[in-house]
Amino acid sequence: MSWISTLAPWQWAIFAVVPIGIILLYFLKLRREPIEIPSTYLWSRTVEDLHVNSLFQRIRNNLLLLLQLLAVLLAALALLRPGQQGETSGLGRKVFLLDASASMMTEDVEQENRFAMAKLMIREQIDQMEDQDTAMLITFSDRAEVLQSFTSDRGRLRAALDRAQVTNRPTDIIGALEAADGLANPRRSSEAGDVNDIQVADPLPADLLIFSDGGFRDVADFNVGNLVPTYLKIGSDSPRNVGITAFSADRNVERPGDAQAFATVVNFGKDAETFNVSLYVDGQWRDAEAVTLEPDEEGSLTFALSDQGEAATLEARLESDDGDQGFSDDFSIDNFAYAGLRPLRTVSVLVITQGNRPLELGLTTESAAKICVADFQPPSYMESPEYTARATAGLDDLIIYDRCQPKTLPLTNTFFVAALPNADWSWASEPGQTILVDIDRTHPMMQYLELFSLLIFEGRSVTGPVGTRELVGADNGTVLALAPRDGYQDLVLGFAIVTNSDDGIPQTNTNWFAERSWPVFLLNVLRHLAGAADATNAASFLPGDTVRLRVESQIGEVQIARGSGTAETIPTGQSGTVEFVDSEMPGNYRVMADEKLVDLFAINLFSRMESQINPRSEFEIGYEKIETSGTMETRYEFWRWLLLLLLVVLALEWWLYNKRIA
Repeated sequence: MSWISTLAPWQWAIFAVVPIGIILLYFLKLRREPIEIPSTYLWSRTVEDLHVNSLFQRIRNNLLLLLQLLAVLLAALALLRPGQQGETSGLGRKVFLLDASASMMTEDVEQENRFAMAKLMIREQIDQMEDQDTAMLITFSDRAEVLQSFTSDRGRLRAALDRAQVTNRPTDIIGALEAADGLANPRRSSEAGDVNDIQVADPLPADLLIFSDGGFRDVADFNVGNLVPTYLKIGSDSPRNVGITAFSADRNVERPGDAQAFATVVNFGKDAETFNVSLYVDGQWRDAEAVTLEPDEEGSLTFALSDQGEAATLEARLESDDGDQGFSDDFSIDNFAYAGLRPLRTVSVLVITQGNRPLELGLTTESAAKICVADFQPPSYMESPEYTARATAGLDDLIIYDRCQPKTLPLTNTFFVAALPNADWSWASEPGQTILVDIDRTHPMMQYLELFSLLIFEGRSVTGPVGTRELVGADNGTVLALAPRDGYQDLVLGFAIVTNSDDGIPQTNTNWFAERSWPVFLLNVLRHLAGAADATNAASFLPGDTVRLRVESQIGEVQIARGSGTAETIPTGQSGTVEFVDSEMPGNYRVMADEKLVDLFAINLFSRMESQINPRSEFEIGYEKIETSGTMETRYEFWRWLLLLLLVVLALEWWLYNKRIA
């Protein structure tokens, strides 16, 4: 038998006055008015009421007083919450990990959703804590939040639980595990093996109660140490869900008036589903396609859009095939997806060269001219104030340095041909004939390229800073590399397209300019390094992501709003950079400046792990298999029976009192 007090000490002091007051009421003397009567024979019972001077006689003969004191005693016992603990671990410390990711909004449980069910289960655990027990509460989605550190105050734990909110974000449990591990497994003050090393704190074992549907990846590199994990699975075993896992739109660069929208839909349930996928453009219905998917089947759809020259917001919706607007399943957030077509614009490219006819022809083809404006200048232009202003303000989307190098790198993306950007780069080989041996076809700038037939008379391999990616490899090392630089990218080619003889006559160094891959490569550079591709389809981000955009540098501030909602004003940073953090809600977001649309972006869940809402029965933490627990630590309480007995006593007291009065 154990007890859990529900009152504070000062409240118990007030409660202790109640039985004393009941006893005193029985001995309060009534003020009686003296009345002369001719005889006491008829007033014998009244006279008996005056014989109340004996304390023990009064207690001995008054059943009502005993019943009232018994009622007070039962109330006190009920407030002490007597009970018996079952399946207790004996650790006395609990860490509640509450999954607050998007999948916890699944409506396949008795409560409002899985998150509400998990909160109810945690509240029951808090209510059953004993006075010496301590607990903490951590919520996690793609990041962890400690809502309440270790405390024995059940009121603070309940208040923290009330503050917990479900999110639209994907799941990552590692942050929550590290937060719990920091207390249960304190680290040492220095390196292992040091004889002077001391333990900074004693280990504090704790029960780790994970309330989740298991919609996260296994955690391999983690040691539970003094944590004793228990997985409380939330959700039914046969949920129903069809979700849109991908949705995008792309404009045809050669025919800007035409565009296409692409959607991928997956049936994550255990039964076949029939539904419609409808496309809305700027809020207006445009097209729909009926789809039937078997369990675990995936379907792809393409919608053609014509006369779509202006910017547009697109939305894909799952709708019922019986004509109703909505499609009902247990997880609704992935029934909608968003994309957009950005305003048409061309990119600005500055070319610094002493003469490169193949480069000039490649940047002025019909396809390239539709998406870029190229400005060719000699190397001496880098000494002019105009160049300095353009480079420091980042006015150009791309600067190409052909066989030359600036003193300071510009605040924009660059492409160096047979030159190095700065001291972070170096030549890794001596000049010589170069044979290409490898191409990174996964990078978009390398798409549709066949380069193994190229002849390169003189080339050198390059080495870049940390994070450099090899795009083309040769027999002497990397000859085409891409590296990040403070938000920008530098592309370096290790061989020249044309060179100059000793007498200044241009001569070719490769046959690349005569191959079909040359204009294709330059077009890829314009689209993916200068940003021409970004000028067509709007970027998509996950809920909760920090959205980073780039607008024209002369714009001082922008207004960003979801749909037709209230706009948030954000000042632009250096070179027109914009950071937006209020990205919790999925939808299309419009970026405005002076009532003009300057950009679009979308927020989508697009997580197969979240859309796969069938709860897992087990997962691994640190190569330890954690299986779902059928039961939780349960306390069997008896205070409800005491309250029922109290009601019986009060009813008996009321009956006797009325009988005596009668």
